[in-house]
Amino acid sequence: MTAYGLGPTQLCTPAERLLHGKGVTSSAEAWTAEEWVDLDRSVHVSTAGEFGPWRCEGRRRIGFGWFDEREIADWSRAPYWQDGPGAAGAPSWSSPPTSSEITLCLSHVDPRVRMAALGLAASGTLPESLLPLVLIHTADTHPQVRGLARGVARQALTAVDLVARRQPATLAALAVLVGQWRHGAWVRDAVLGRPGGLPGQALTQLLTGSAQETRLAGLNAGAAHGRLGLARAWEVAANDPVESVRVHAVRTAIRLALASGSPADVVDARTRVLARLNADRAYGPHLDVLASAVEAELLGAQDLAGLAVAHGYRKIRRHACDAVLAHPEADTVLGQLLSAQDTYVRSAAVTRLSDDGRADRGGELSRYLTDPSGGVRAAACRGLRALGEDPRTHYLALCTDLDAVCPAAVIGLAEQGHAEDAVLLRTFTRHSDAAIRARALSALRLLRALPDEALQPFAGDPDPRVRATALTGMRDSAPLLRGQLHNRHEGVRARVRDLLEWHRLNRADTCGCCATPAAVRPAVRRGTGPAVWRPQPAEPQPTMTTRPDATPFGTFPSPDHRTRR
Repeated sequence: MTAYGLGPTQLCTPAERLLHGKGVTSSAEAWTAEEWVDLDRSVHVSTAGEFGPWRCEGRRRIGFGWFDEREIADWSRAPYWQDGPGAAGAPSWSSPPTSSEITLCLSHVDPRVRMAALGLAASGTLPESLLPLVLIHTADTHPQVRGLARGVARQALTAVDLVARRQPATLAALAVLVGQWRHGAWVRDAVLGRPGGLPGQALTQLLTGSAQETRLAGLNAGAAHGRLGLARAWEVAANDPVESVRVHAVRTAIRLALASGSPADVVDARTRVLARLNADRAYGPHLDVLASAVEAELLGAQDLAGLAVAHGYRKIRRHACDAVLAHPEADTVLGQLLSAQDTYVRSAAVTRLSDDGRADRGGELSRYLTDPSGGVRAAACRGLRALGEDPRTHYLALCTDLDAVCPAAVIGLAEQGHAEDAVLLRTFTRHSDAAIRARALSALRLLRALPDEALQPFAGDPDPRVRATALTGMRDSAPLLRGQLHNRHEGVRARVRDLLEWHRLNRADTCGCCATPAAVRPAVRRGTGPAVWRPQPAEPQPTMTTRPDATPFGTFPSPDHRTRR
């Protein structure tokens, strides 16, 4: 097989060009570590599809036509292991083997072929340009191949200083990539432990790789060897196209800022993180960046309280609330949390009041018994009970004055679950404030002290909130809804028609005005056995919202097309 220079082309991959006899010596110096790994993986997969227990065939489009992959690269022509007389055997390569054949054999799926290619190092036939492939197979899954590759790599790295080589950046970057594999610790220590460590060119090669695994490895290696600066880390965090890489770059930058010991770097990192939390438009980066900043203790109690109160995303507000309540300085920002718009934040802050265990906080807890949120009221009640006080006493005191009572106090009294309070709550159904009347109806329904029939007069209340509460209580009773079809409020009549339509479609078995007896027919199963009786679908019914005076389309005479010219 004749070796030719490996020139650039887009019709064949590097592995396919090697199969056609083109060597790698002409362009190996310009290859990156990622390209060497891709070459090894491509040859391994292609030979596995040809010589393994399965076959992979496909078609590829080139220009305007589709071609079978075998027309481009017939991998049956690749070197393979051929058994000789007795127990001897050897790869089916030329004599002597060309550089392209050696490259294919180093990445072959058969471990015997790989071992034979590595054995060429003893005779000096193994080209020096294929050292990257040798380093890749120091982490080979086959133990014999792995041991042989490590011996060859040890001799090559000892004979020539790594810094004086023509490929120091590629070999160092390759050691970083292979070092992440299961058996890659050896090559990472062997290459990066030499003088020079991780060159700057290798870090640039990793951070500009096309795969996100390569860029992640570059961030980790650059931070571990002190080659990654804060400016470069923040640049990756701002410009990388992959979300996970950006988040990892933020974590790395935070660690570098804290490890630098410079207050200016820490303040800059805090400012960047807060700006990122407010500028990014995705939930995932928000939560990951916040978790990293909290874990590193970069944000203070005031920063977390500001996020819990004013951030635009609910998950960020609630995670920040949990973080600030676990902060040692949580008591200094508790007032901000108690005045937050988010009910989860207010409820957690009220719970923190009761967890302090101080009796002087009872006066503060009683103020939140009239909170509009039921969760906040429940937290305040739990806190008062923990302090030995009865929330019902506070609610009775709040509901004594009819002029000063608020809607939250009315529903809060019913939430205590005492049936004898229904007498007091019934007086609020005639209150001048419509919000209190609506809450009184809900409170009586909560105590089961107001039957469905008693809601009909409230469906004609002047205020829409009271009417909506009454209709909500009657929504499960079709007879009561039919009684409101002539209500003087147009909105009530429209809502009643919608509810009756819902009854007709979904509750035909319980709504007497819409249900029709469903005829049943036998449905005999295939084979032997008793018959299975199933109800026949009901006949289509006219909708309740259709105008009764509308003329149906079936009554119009059809046009006589024969009279047309």
